[in-house]
Amino acid sequence: MISRDTYIQLTKFGIVGGLSFAVDLTLYYLLSECFGFPTYISKALSVISATLFNYYLNTKWTWGQTDKDKGRFARYMLLYIISGALNVGSNEFFLFTIPESNINIFFENIELGNSTILTSFKSHKFAAVILATMVGMVVNFLGQKLWIFKED
Repeated sequence: MISRDTYIQLTKFGIVGGLSFAVDLTLYYLLSECFGFPTYISKALSVISATLFNYYLNTKWTWGQTDKDKGRFARYMLLYIISGALNVGSNEFFLFTIPESNINIFFENIELGNSTILTSFKSHKFAAVILATMVGMVVNFLGQKLWIFKED
């Protein structure tokens, strides 16, 4: 059983992680699909942005830290370099192992008997991002709880 405090921390961590995931996913798709950046550059930039966002929210809300411990930020960045590299690497691994596929959303005009694609997105990229995020999430929670914000 996990303690009540750990459960609350895990819940907050999950909420912050969900918001950070939204930052990561949005930037990743914008950079790779709209601006044509290579996937590894798009993913690296989205992970960096999500990491800074995540640090601020986790420090203040999840772990309730108010001090200005500069060593903590350095340890956090080291943890995120490790987990970020795992995230980028596992994202590339999943991109190459998950078959390429698209999800198309259609508009069908029954009277005219035709349909038009409203939108389409690469579902294998979405799946790769989710799986890579899960890899990073496990490393991040354990690293934060046991090393970065370890209670004395």
